[in-house]
Amino acid sequence: MGFVGAIIAYVFTYTSDTRYTSSAKVMMETRVQTETQFTPHVSGLPLSLTSLESELELLRSTDLIEGVVDRMQLYLDPEFSGEDTSINLSPIALARSLKNSLVDALSADNDEVVGSDSSAEELARETTIENLLKSTRIEQIGDISAVYQIRVTAKSPQKAADIANSLASEYLSNLTAMKRNDLVQSQSWLTTRIGHLRDDLNKLSSDLETHSIEIPYSPDEYATIKAQRIKAERRAQLVENELARIKEQTSAIHTLRAQGKSQEAIDFAKKIGLLPPDLGQDANTEEALKRLSAAQDIAEKRVEQLDDQLNDLNRSIEVFRAQQAEQVQHDSVTKRIENEILVTEAIYRDFVSQLGRRAEQGDYLDAGAHLIERARVSVDPSEPKRSQTSIGVMFMIIFAGLGWTVMREIFQKRLRTTYEFESATGVKLSAILPEIKNAPQFEAFFTNDGKLDPEFIRYGKKLLASSDVGLRSLRQQGEPSFSQAVEFFSKSLDGKPNQSFSNNGCVIFSGASALPDEGKTSSLLLIGSVCAKTKFRTLIIDCDTVASAYRDLSKLSVDELKYCTANPSSFQEHIVATPQDGLDILPLAGNLDSETKATLVEEFLRSPAFINLLITLSDMYEVILLDTPPLLEAVESAYLSQISQRVILFTRWNDTHRNSVFQAIRELENADVRPAALVATRVDLKRAKKYGDPNLG
Repeated sequence: MGFVGAIIAYVFTYTSDTRYTSSAKVMMETRVQTETQFTPHVSGLPLSLTSLESELELLRSTDLIEGVVDRMQLYLDPEFSGEDTSINLSPIALARSLKNSLVDALSADNDEVVGSDSSAEELARETTIENLLKSTRIEQIGDISAVYQIRVTAKSPQKAADIANSLASEYLSNLTAMKRNDLVQSQSWLTTRIGHLRDDLNKLSSDLETHSIEIPYSPDEYATIKAQRIKAERRAQLVENELARIKEQTSAIHTLRAQGKSQEAIDFAKKIGLLPPDLGQDANTEEALKRLSAAQDIAEKRVEQLDDQLNDLNRSIEVFRAQQAEQVQHDSVTKRIENEILVTEAIYRDFVSQLGRRAEQGDYLDAGAHLIERARVSVDPSEPKRSQTSIGVMFMIIFAGLGWTVMREIFQKRLRTTYEFESATGVKLSAILPEIKNAPQFEAFFTNDGKLDPEFIRYGKKLLASSDVGLRSLRQQGEPSFSQAVEFFSKSLDGKPNQSFSNNGCVIFSGASALPDEGKTSSLLLIGSVCAKTKFRTLIIDCDTVASAYRDLSKLSVDELKYCTANPSSFQEHIVATPQDGLDILPLAGNLDSETKATLVEEFLRSPAFINLLITLSDMYEVILLDTPPLLEAVESAYLSQISQRVILFTRWNDTHRNSVFQAIRELENADVRPAALVATRVDLKRAKKYGDPNLG
């Protein structure tokens, strides 16, 4: 199936349009420039992973696509303007077309409103940009390289190459335009700033001249003031020292005299020079004290003179300092203005030199990237990829089939393998009966002189040879081995006890199934035919009141049925012979064309009269097969299973659901009956081999 799908996909690719892909490569500038660059970097980012990703997004921008659309007038090209109705087998293109169809269907009302406000040219332009963006792929070569590949797909190989080269050129032009814009902005700023600096220089020069006119002192005058201040400070220091010395001496003399040490005061005055040192020791003390007091008065006057002189000197010093501070402030303002002039002149000269270097360089700017490989006309088409498409479809079909098979196997509930049959029923799988597809075996038995398919016969013989069926072992026992069968057969219609089978050892089998159309009737017919061929007189009693297959053989009317139910032995007159010698059929159910007839048959099957009929028939036949109704659709099925010696459960292979079998087993368990044999019917031997079950292969 996958191979066929691949062939169909390969052939179907010829219905789609052929497309060609061309690619151009651009590289960011990464080489080290050894020559002097007079133009500083005015645009761009440092080369890093971030800058590489940023350039990739720039290459993918719609503004770049829009420039190419305008330059090449692609909005007039049906391939990109949305007027092309060609087939594209790309999965992405198919999904995109499906999405667009759904969007168009859902927004049909809105399109009328939008179309009234937007012109057709704008819509065609936007559609062209979007379609060209979808047909373009921008990729970075490698993970950390600065090389980008621009790939464009179109119907014409020449058109694809032209668009790819145009995109590369547009990218380089955009880079150059960005740098040119930055250069123009920087030049405009430099021009404006130079004008401001020129005005600042003029103002500073004017301020400097004005401030120079307002100078308080000339340099000579300032030097004189400085010298006078220094001289006054020195004199003030001398006066201050002398004043302190005199005050200290007079204070010491006052202290000595206050303490009554007049002689010591006189001696101290001689020592410091207040009294002449030649004043004799024999002089009168009082006279010396008078002279000492006079000397103290002179010293105090000297102190007053020195204080006045010191105050005058301090005032002069303050005046000189104020004059110097005024001159210093004036000089500092002058220096500040001069420094501002120097700085402004330096900036002015630098900006003027930069503006001079950048003049007319806008026409010679480098884009910072280069076109290292131009797109060439492609020889081989890139779409459709026939081999890849066919292989992809083949694998998709294979994996879809595998997935479907797995999911079906997970959720399926039908019985197909020995394990599934035995786990669902708890009974060993005794045999299988194949499905003969050429002709239904039930109809073939009556139309072909009782002949069945040889393979069908072979599997029937295997079934009878199974120990689970136990045909020969039961005949050797002579009596039923199940207590329920003994109890049922010990009663007669007249209530006479101790009735049993005849001495020929008749064996009664009950064929049960969960649902109709399980192959039960054909299987019982096969068993009866095989028994008859092995010289066992066999009778099949049709008890299926739900879906009887012997309705054409039944001739019982309602009145006859009433009479036979009252006289069970009269049923022998309605036994029908078959084309197979030794095999007869009693169609009890037959054609239940009325509700009264169906009720009579059901009541008869549950009555002791049916037991007496079986006892009577056991004298005539060695094997009796009860074709019972489905367990899940008739209550008498479990009853009939109770009165048989062995119950054979027939289940259709790969058709009967597990839950149905569970319920059928539960019905038998409720009747205290366990199937003696489990038979899988209508088995497809070829399909059964796929499951790897040796019992079904």
